[in-house]
Amino acid sequence: MYRDPDLLKLARGEPCLLQIHDKCLGSEGSTTVAAHSNQAVHGKGKSIKADDCFSVWACHRCHAMLDQGKLNYEDAVAAWNLAFERQIEHWQSIADNLCLYPWKVDAARRALDYLRSLNEQNG
Repeated sequence: MYRDPDLLKLARGEPCLLQIHDKCLGSEGSTTVAAHSNQAVHGKGKSIKADDCFSVWACHRCHAMLDQGKLNYEDAVAAWNLAFERQIEHWQSIADNLCLYPWKVDAARRALDYLRSLNEQNG
């Protein structure tokens, strides 16, 4: 199980990457949190969140829509997967930016390294 409080903390003040609610707060950032995947393949189970590296930045409206909204499962998975592609790009940008606080750079690098290791294990 991958847990990293610093990775979750990176979401604070960031833009919503999920963008599924018709009133998404976009780049406003005050309610943005790390929204975990609801897919079992990412570690989600009964009363267990997915691994922290399988999260995307989401405003409270989009996060609620993902978890309690009226999206069918296939649409929710597709929306989350698209947001995850954007999330990887943002983490890569943070990991490459040595002008940021070291904890931010390190958190992004740890997540990306972990995801790479999973890809290597799964061939």
